[in-house]
Amino acid sequence: MLFAALLLAVRAGAAPLDLPRGRFTVSSDPVAEGTAWTETVLRFPTPVKSPWPANDVVWAHLLVPKGAAGKSPAVLILPVMAAPNVWIETRFAERFVRDGFVVMWLEMPTQFHRRPDPSEPSGQVFLARTPKGLARNFRQSVLDARRALDVLSARPEADPRRIALFGISLGAIVGSAVYSVDPRPRYAAFLLGGADFPALLMASSMTGRFARRMGLKPGELADAWRGLDPLDYQDGNKEKPALMVNAAWDAVIPAANAEKLAEAFPSARRVQVPFGHYSAILHMFWMPGWVSARLREGLTPSEAVKKR
Repeated sequence: MLFAALLLAVRAGAAPLDLPRGRFTVSSDPVAEGTAWTETVLRFPTPVKSPWPANDVVWAHLLVPKGAAGKSPAVLILPVMAAPNVWIETRFAERFVRDGFVVMWLEMPTQFHRRPDPSEPSGQVFLARTPKGLARNFRQSVLDARRALDVLSARPEADPRRIALFGISLGAIVGSAVYSVDPRPRYAAFLLGGADFPALLMASSMTGRFARRMGLKPGELADAWRGLDPLDYQDGNKEKPALMVNAAWDAVIPAANAEKLAEAFPSARRVQVPFGHYSAILHMFWMPGWVSARLREGLTPSEAVKKR
């Protein structure tokens, strides 16, 4: 009886982004072997149960460079949510692995293999009809990423002291929450991200109409989102190095929300590029290599930088 009471007290005091403890099983299936890297699909249980069994298995794609000596720096990629494919993320992943990184990218909740029903578009169910449902899906995304860091840190090919986060759009928003609460990533790059998600949801050209049609209220969203936004962790984020890239004419991630992300990470390097949220794809010819170099710099010990 006393043990049960203590357990309930611990659970009651847990923060919303705390990762549940306990062992879990990881399955692996090699799926591809190229000239420069191998790809393995890893599967493990989500830390948060959802209403859909298919969504409760996390699919992670691991790319390992061939011929790497010892443990390599690693990157966890969190993708765009509602895209029908990972064409953009693949451009970054392949560049990262060519540059010597071990790369893992996740299928986020309700994406691809995790769709509640095969007939539904990838990621569409993420935008729940209630504030609590949306916060639940976002929290699952963050905790899935934190568990993926468990898996990535334990891989024999990866150096657990040199792990970075990389996210695009909603992946950047999720990544910023992960970076706020998890000490393992040493650097992060957020492309087309923002903070103050309740306000962003109402103002975004992608979600604002949906939110109004569903009757979502800003106050209810703020209540449901407490403890999930990087703005809730500003004090702990002050010294964290990061890269933020935003588009000058982005209506999906409004400028006010990009500024909020900068407030959450005041030490971040900020870069603004021309075009909007979707037309920023025109920067793909140079962006993957440039970001890869910034990740390499961010994961290099300061003593080594000084000796260059």
